[in-house]
Amino acid sequence: MTGAPENLAVIKPFSYDDPETGDHVEVSVSPHYSKLTINKREYYFIRETGEFDGTATPTKEKGPVLIFSRE
Repeated sequence: MTGAPENLAVIKPFSYDDPETGDHVEVSVSPHYSKLTINKREYYFIRETGEFDGTATPTKEKGPVLIFSRE
């Protein structure tokens, strides 16, 4: 990427337990992805473009293994 896109937003890590719905919402960032987690469902966005890249859900059978699926 040669320059920052005009619509690039600064995202800071965030965690919130919604008292009305009981949902746990989290936002985290890595060098390549912004990740939105609602309860245990994870939604990945490419940081450079903001494009949705896929989802992941932890599996019970194999511990922390994630299944990644692009929807």
